[in-house]
Amino acid sequence: MTRQYPTNAITITTIHRPRPSIAAAFKWEIRKAGNLWYWLAIVLFNAIGIFNGWDQYQSYKPDFQAQGVTWAAVWGQAILLPSMVFMPVLVAAFAAQVEANEHKGRNWQRLNASGMVGTAIAGKMLHGLLASLLTVVIFEAEFMLVGVLAGGFDPAELGPYLMRGVPMTLAVWAIMTLTQAIAARAESFASTMSIMFLLTLAGCALSVAAPALALPYPLALITTASAARDMGNIASTASMMAPSMAAIIWVLFSLLMFRHQARKAI
Repeated sequence: MTRQYPTNAITITTIHRPRPSIAAAFKWEIRKAGNLWYWLAIVLFNAIGIFNGWDQYQSYKPDFQAQGVTWAAVWGQAILLPSMVFMPVLVAAFAAQVEANEHKGRNWQRLNASGMVGTAIAGKMLHGLLASLLTVVIFEAEFMLVGVLAGGFDPAELGPYLMRGVPMTLAVWAIMTLTQAIAARAESFASTMSIMFLLTLAGCALSVAAPALALPYPLALITTASAARDMGNIASTASMMAPSMAAIIWVLFSLLMFRHQARKAI
């Protein structure tokens, strides 16, 4: 005998939970990565660089005034140390600490299990871009304050230096993304920073010994982007485009590495 059941006897309801959005992942990265030490260190070490630039201006003030040189006299020396050493090391430490915490909490394994790795990485990339922008904005703000308040320089002449903020932001982002990719493999903060510190030293050597060869090197990109060693082209669009394109290529390459390593976490 065949038993028949009414088609409406059992109702099965499937609840679809909304997948977290990239915007939500971005906000979460901001909340968990807000390291106060980083922002204080950026302010402090930028100030050291700007003091060097201001001291140079004061030392040769009559000569600079005779040539009508103001902002450029401070910028070149002010950005040199921050771009070669301070920013690369601090940015790497910031990103390495965030990623080390991901490994400690086995977060990548959970994200792989839930299929949310792509969303999490997108949030991290947006957060990295924001942090890179703010890093450069802090330097630019300190530079402008010293020039206007202490030097009495004309703010109308700031255009080229503000435009330099675009390639500099991309250069910082390239370093941050590369650090994230390395950290996804190295896992510990110490291992990641050992690698990044050696890469920074190599960047310093290239910037000093062979500036032309330093252009595509990621840890020397901030120096190239700022025109610290090429002040004659501070307003050149072409000299801004070259490091910008190099930085974008490094961001994309590092992103592919980052995704690959994150998806391997089990």
